[in-house]
Amino acid sequence: MPEAKSSLTHAQQARRDRIVEAGLALLAERDYDKIQVKDVAEEASVALGTLYHYFSSKEHLFAEVLVRWAGTLRTNISRNPLRGPTDTQRLTQVINRSVRAFQRQPSLARLVATLETSADPFATEILARLAQTTNDIYLEAIQDVDRDTAQRVVGVIDAVLAARLRSWIAGRISITAVSDDLADAIAFLLDPDSPRAGVRQTARS
Repeated sequence: MPEAKSSLTHAQQARRDRIVEAGLALLAERDYDKIQVKDVAEEASVALGTLYHYFSSKEHLFAEVLVRWAGTLRTNISRNPLRGPTDTQRLTQVINRSVRAFQRQPSLARLVATLETSADPFATEILARLAQTTNDIYLEAIQDVDRDTAQRVVGVIDAVLAARLRSWIAGRISITAVSDDLADAIAFLLDPDSPRAGVRQTARS
């Protein structure tokens, strides 16, 4: 049973963080299915047994890697605040930042798709935390409608993002199509009178 994060000493937390950072570094080089747990242990300079002291499985470890990576979105927004004057513009901006982040590291998009089907309870719990983290960021972009409506909008947009990213990593659509489809969905939900919310006849690449 991996040790609870809240019960870790400072040194243990630092070691755990080093393992997560090692997993993130390896994902920048190769896909999830090409990484073995022992590779992460070697990258982090810890024994394999030490890694399993903190993480019950490969899925558990890389779910935490995703949460760490998602935290960079908030850092990005803190350094470069959203500047759109409307909910539609602000939500489109932040969603586009997420799409560009996945474009830079496609292995992370493939990892999300893999972990969504994982039966590992730790991975499932952490993926829920990941969704909450990103959804909270998206919600902050929506300021002109009530909270319940904003949450429903974000839920739909998050589902569209996940579905279109799966199509992208499968090679069925381009990353531009991912962004365009999301912009259409956001306009349809938040600004239905805009030209973008209408049915577009442009061909998908």
